[in-house]
Amino acid sequence: MTRPSIRVVDLAEVQSVVDHALAYRAVHAAFEAIAGDAVEAPDELALRLSTGGEVHIKGGWLTGQRWLVFKVATGSFPVAGNGGCSLLVDSRTGAVGALIDDGGWLTEMRTAAAGVLATDLLAVDGPLTVAVIGTGVQARFQLAALRARREVTSVRVWGRTSTSAATFAPEVGATACNSIDDAVHDADVIVTTTSSSAAVLSAAHLRPGVHVTAMGADMVGKRELASGVFERATVIAVDDRATARRVGELQHAPLDVVDRAVPLAQVLLARLRGDFVRKRDDITVVDLCGVGACDAAIAGLAAEALGL
Repeated sequence: MTRPSIRVVDLAEVQSVVDHALAYRAVHAAFEAIAGDAVEAPDELALRLSTGGEVHIKGGWLTGQRWLVFKVATGSFPVAGNGGCSLLVDSRTGAVGALIDDGGWLTEMRTAAAGVLATDLLAVDGPLTVAVIGTGVQARFQLAALRARREVTSVRVWGRTSTSAATFAPEVGATACNSIDDAVHDADVIVTTTSSSAAVLSAAHLRPGVHVTAMGADMVGKRELASGVFERATVIAVDDRATARRVGELQHAPLDVVDRAVPLAQVLLARLRGDFVRKRDDITVVDLCGVGACDAAIAGLAAEALGL
């Protein structure tokens, strides 16, 4: 029996069909599926090498989607940037049908889209003043995704070195700040995108009405938010409670904070039903570690657009 060949899709092909609108649609569909218990997904496999570097393997299957997806993402290696690929398995036959060799680009896109979805669900309506804490690759994607969907009136950036912020800011049309206080003082949305293992954002940085999207904590030991941030929050959301408890911000939080945390899928469902209304002065926080359903959704839509 002849084994069917595996289609290898390169970055240029993926970028020809995937934009921020498609990524947002994929992430929205993924969280709707989670809310409807229509996702089958294994636990994440994560590895931090003693020599430097991280490897994350996530994936899953959205009920009814042709492809089930396993995504490998790498980052923080000593002599290279982020990388990755997605393996697509036919849900009808179990045959490997395609390898999306995108260097991790889809991961960046779906991560940014999840941040924007959280902003839509939890932040104030209307034009946004944005503060970005961190100057890495995902900070760029977060800003691009936000601007693709929302009106952003100004962006201020703080990095853990003044050089990184000064270099990053003009490249993304932002203002570099010398302190976190300067960056966040009147922000509607604060996005933290660092690889920090110590809290960088505290309760004192939060004004009434602000929304915080924390992206950085995705392994044991990582942390961006001080405990006081959760104490001041009106709403605490997570993309997945068990994951956030294991490797996200909730690994550092007391049990009462863990108990208050609401899955983002449930927030989405409540918004769709009209059951959740944000008050103007509410302080909202979401911790996003990344879920395999989003990887499956965006790779599935990319495959569909490519005619796979």
